Amino acid sequence: MLATSARVQVCCSGRSYERPERGRMGMTKVSFSKLSKIYTVSLTLFLFGCSESLLLAQRPIGKIARARSVEEAPQIDGDLDEAVWSRVPTIEDFTQRDPEEGEPATEKTEVKIIYTKQAIFFGVVCYDSQVESILATERARDNQLQSDDTFEIILDTFHNRQDGFLFRTNPLGTKFDSTITDEGRRENRNWDERWRVAATRNEVGWTVEIEIPFEALRMPDEEEQRWGIDFKRNIRRKNEEVIWSNHSRNFDFRQVSQAGELVGLRGLTAEHRLRIKPYVTGGASRVFRRGEPETEHLFDVGLEDLKYQLTPSLTLDFTVNPDFAQADVDQQISNLTRFSVFFPEKREFFLENASLFDFGPGGRGRDLRLFHSRTIGLSDSREPIDILAGIKLTGQLKGLDLGFINAQTDDLDDTRGSNFTVFRVRKKLLSRSVVGAMVTNRQSSLENDYNRTLGLDANFVFFENLHLESFVAKSETPELEKDDWLARPLRIAWETDFFSTSAEHTIIGRNFNAEMGFVPRTDINNSQLDIEFSPRPDSTWIRQFDIGGNLEYITNRENVLETREQQLSFAVAFESGDSARFSYTKIFEFLEEGFRLRGRIIVPPGSYHSNAYQAHFIAYRGRRIAGFFQYQKETDFWNGSRTTLNLSPSIKVTRNLSFDIGFRLDDVDLPTGEFSSKVTNVEISYNFTNSWLTKTTLQYDSLQDELGINFRLNWIYQPGDDLFLVYNQEGSSGQIDRAVILKFTHSFDF
Repeated sequence: MLATSARVQVCCSGRSYERPERGRMGMTKVSFSKLSKIYTVSLTLFLFGCSESLLLAQRPIGKIARARSVEEAPQIDGDLDEAVWSRVPTIEDFTQRDPEEGEPATEKTEVKIIYTKQAIFFGVVCYDSQVESILATERARDNQLQSDDTFEIILDTFHNRQDGFLFRTNPLGTKFDSTITDEGRRENRNWDERWRVAATRNEVGWTVEIEIPFEALRMPDEEEQRWGIDFKRNIRRKNEEVIWSNHSRNFDFRQVSQAGELVGLRGLTAEHRLRIKPYVTGGASRVFRRGEPETEHLFDVGLEDLKYQLTPSLTLDFTVNPDFAQADVDQQISNLTRFSVFFPEKREFFLENASLFDFGPGGRGRDLRLFHSRTIGLSDSREPIDILAGIKLTGQLKGLDLGFINAQTDDLDDTRGSNFTVFRVRKKLLSRSVVGAMVTNRQSSLENDYNRTLGLDANFVFFENLHLESFVAKSETPELEKDDWLARPLRIAWETDFFSTSAEHTIIGRNFNAEMGFVPRTDINNSQLDIEFSPRPDSTWIRQFDIGGNLEYITNRENVLETREQQLSFAVAFESGDSARFSYTKIFEFLEEGFRLRGRIIVPPGSYHSNAYQAHFIAYRGRRIAGFFQYQKETDFWNGSRTTLNLSPSIKVTRNLSFDIGFRLDDVDLPTGEFSSKVTNVEISYNFTNSWLTKTTLQYDSLQDELGINFRLNWIYQPGDDLFLVYNQEGSSGQIDRAVILKFTHSFDF
């Protein structure tokens, strides 16, 4: 096994403790200019060191589907009984990905494609020999439908073999949509557009009709279109996944390089359009401080979004005084580390095309962000700051992916408002590779109050499964000079169904400061190695094993070892859809300075060794009761112990009512103190129809004695427009904030 480093005695802050010697895996210091030169040379070698045969090897010849032009659109009712469908060729050669790769699907699926000048239509028949066993329980828009039978379509409208639009539905006609970039490495599940779907059950299975307007997509401005396309069906009770083109287990369905082609599209009309979506809100807020109420009446109007399609592939968005009262609340988190917690973006204006602004990191460091939109309009304590106005430009222009955001925030207490700008450009190369650049800038009205970053990133894919990734970035902040850059000179990974491995090294300077991003840890050299074998035994009840190990080795910029984690894991996926995972992790941590664990117990400076044992079980999502269970025991946790229990049951009472419960217990016993932390998150969903949706969220943190209640009624009275009724309560015994808000939006299309 890996040898531990020797230790010597040092003294810091009047306290004697052990400090490790300089790490043997640390990277020697390299200047930013030198690293930039290395980076440029590496990109050049990547680009020109590839032979033509290598490029051709990445462009497989896929299946071809043909769309038939029609004059009159069919009625979207879930029945394919109109004459127009009978004259269309049928696609039906679906193949299993799981459980038997390459074998014919056990249930027949038929797909037909027609189009008018304004929209494309899909007629789908999902035959099923056990109609009574079809699973359909979800009605909420953008639910991932993991518990249900599903059918999904992916459209690569630019046929660049990297990006696409994903549409998914179930036998209830529930809608999920997302955008795919970098072959599924990045997926924006919060992208929402106007499209229609209707589904019905019948004696042969279930039938779906889907209408996707061309104005909802982005596409080349060409007379004749040639798209990438693929279809996927999940037969949930059999845990069976069948795909039309991309059925190899070495690829995910979202990797559109393996999709088939759609031909026959001519004379499409995606007219440049203008959509104006104002909003109005009203309500009241009451704050109780030591039992004394203070009431405030709320009323606001603004422009939720003004959207204009400059070209079929380039869209401009503009907002004035946006309101985010309807956004989902953040989950309560039990943070037992000394680093900040990453909270995802949930606001509509920033979510659309958000993946375009992702920069660099893949692998296990995905929370490292050069740009994270939550820094705009939210304080460090997650208090909202009014956004006066914002503008966003996203899309493609002359072969380039472009993204631009500019937003101005208002003053908050003693904090001056700031202007936030981010610019992103990417260029797709070869057949599955991309290079890009990003610039961010935050500037207030105060002199010398600014922060800027500049970054370059690249991801190359060779031999179908070999990934080479690199990025470098520099920040500029007053009074922070030198060692103000980060880089990943190289991440190399090989990814197949049977064997995956990756190695990477990341450097983050002590003065690197990305105020518009999320960088939880600076002043480090971080080396990581992951290896995983995933054999599939000849068994009737076990589908796949995963046997893996990983090493994370972090030193500071002086090459002093700060963190080392060595993990061995074993996992098994059962044919039933259940899975289990067991792991052992050997951990070393060195603290230059102490910190307070959950704000309570002091962890003093020093060197710490611990061992963590974890068992994790995930139940098959197709059952009425599913979810996961996790147990972890960590001995010598900061010279004490920690026991963690995670329970997350998901209960489907009916297709209308469901419960998602999250409960985490942390029992911590240290030489300096002890505590028991209980964090509960409960979501209760009752959906009357696909257009009348309710969600109630209950949260409680026992250590902070904080209770949160959020109720949201959402009436989607027409696609893209909503009426929200929101009740929100948060606080503890000392102060309770309550608010009731009504929000109405309506779109005007021109």
